[in-house]
Amino acid sequence: MTVFKPVRALERGLEILATVNERDGLRTQDIADVTGLPRATAFRLLETLQGMGFVAQSQSDGAWRPTLRCNLLSSGFLDKAWVGQIAMPEMIKLGRKILWPLDLVTFAEDAMQIRETTHKISPFSFDVGMVGKMIPMLHTAGGHAYLAFCPDEERKAILEIMRSTGKPEHALAHDPITLQRILERTRARGFGYRTDGYKAHTLSISFPIFQGDRPIASLTVVCLKSAISFDEMIRKYAAKLERTCQLISQEVTRTAEARA
Repeated sequence: MTVFKPVRALERGLEILATVNERDGLRTQDIADVTGLPRATAFRLLETLQGMGFVAQSQSDGAWRPTLRCNLLSSGFLDKAWVGQIAMPEMIKLGRKILWPLDLVTFAEDAMQIRETTHKISPFSFDVGMVGKMIPMLHTAGGHAYLAFCPDEERKAILEIMRSTGKPEHALAHDPITLQRILERTRARGFGYRTDGYKAHTLSISFPIFQGDRPIASLTVVCLKSAISFDEMIRKYAAKLERTCQLISQEVTRTAEARA
């Protein structure tokens, strides 16, 4: 039996924090809808949590996500915060240099999901509303980069799932010779690339991001074919993109080791 009445503001604040952590990437109105709070109340609590360093609002889509400070609340915290706290600042730096948009993608079920993007700050942006979108793993540079460098047992499991779905975008999983050629060329170059097929009016290259020796994401630069050739794209941006992925990988790995 409690001695004092519950502090309603604290209850609401913790409910907001739990929702942000669980759903990972909700806008203010979405959070208000989930919690049943008025939008103004939800926003005031989110700003308070932001001021305390527990949540951060995405600069690309306005969604709220947990920060690394949430590690203080639980040693078992599932760290999703690296996307906004570590990757996005480096993406913005690179995006301002190369101008073309960047997409950070992670593996989700049987596809790749766009977790963050710099489309809003890119003067050459040609797509909007990309965050959260699922893209085909076997037909994108980011998917190739992830699949080529993930552990053998994970790759095998992913392909087995794809072969069982019957989805048209998974047909390549039934063509081991072509698939092996794609994986080998990706490993040889160190990055995935796409010059046709999915979004055929664009070109893309993508490097993996690692935590230790295991990939956790891919970072992709996307250009219009009408504006630049593939060879020029490689020459201008591959080294810069690789360096950004190395910086993100190093900081993600360092943070994970510090928590261990």
